[in-house]
Amino acid sequence: RPTMKAAMRKVTPWRMPLLPLLLAALLLMSGVHAKRKREDKDAAAERMRVELDAAGEASQQLSPEQQAAQEKAFRGLSPELSDALTDIMAVLQHGSDASKDEALDRLGDLALGTASEGPQQAALFRSAVISSGVIPALVSLLGSTEPRRQYLTAVALHKLAIDDPTTELDNTHSLEICQGGAVGPLVKLLASEEEGVQSAATGALSVLAENPTCQSMIAAAGAVEPLMRIATFANDWQKLNALGTLDVLEINNPKVRQQLDRLEAAKLLQGLNSMGSGLLREQAGDFYSRLSEQSSSSSQGMTAAQQMEAARKTRIKYDGVRHRAMRMMQGWDGDGRRA
Repeated sequence: RPTMKAAMRKVTPWRMPLLPLLLAALLLMSGVHAKRKREDKDAAAERMRVELDAAGEASQQLSPEQQAAQEKAFRGLSPELSDALTDIMAVLQHGSDASKDEALDRLGDLALGTASEGPQQAALFRSAVISSGVIPALVSLLGSTEPRRQYLTAVALHKLAIDDPTTELDNTHSLEICQGGAVGPLVKLLASEEEGVQSAATGALSVLAENPTCQSMIAAAGAVEPLMRIATFANDWQKLNALGTLDVLEINNPKVRQQLDRLEAAKLLQGLNSMGSGLLREQAGDFYSRLSEQSSSSSQGMTAAQQMEAARKTRIKYDGVRHRAMRMMQGWDGDGRRA
């Protein structure tokens, strides 16, 4: 008669070697995991090599004049800015979608951050961006179907277009951005269903419109009508942004003035002046007064330099109003005191 122990061995012959089997399985899984990590690392390295090779090929396709301009701009940059821009260029042109979003955010931060390095570095950084071929990549990303990527791209262009009012060193880059194809896609984003995308596009167009040629290009691309719709139907913040851009577009531009008359902008501004929020009423009233002037001699017939100066002052004025509005929403009054 078999013992109980023998019977158990007969019924469950796998019971005793279970621990060795588990150890073997764990060792096998560990080996597979280590191999996968090595493969992932190799794949990442290969992707980086391909991106850098592609970036190098792209730079080799530049004309001799473009290469000379790029080399001059990069030579003047600090090593940190040069390395950062090189990385951003490679990612924007050949990186994954997620990495492009991070690169766009970083590009915008660097564009603003160069102001603390002085006007020379700010100008060189923008020159390097222009000469490196990043603008076509940004224009392409404006056409993305992802609202976040559209927003980040428009914000990056806005920050790149901001110049230093105390110097003429970087005041030509708006024109290069416009001529690089950014105007049409930015105007198209004014019809976005995402308020953030609309605001980003409006802000970028407002800065670009300081340049007289860009102003004409923006108006010709059909920006006035969608901006009027935003000023009519959007929330007060969006309305303020749209008014600021329209205000800059109207300076020294009879065609835009005619469009605004046809679209009954004066009537809209009267309504905003009486029914809008405090800061919105103030700007709508000022804009209405200028449009209602019988003679436009004070705002027409300016030189290009005079127009740029007037446009810059107008844009900066609206920037100040938005800053005041944000402080008021955070519980501060217009004089920097708690409300």
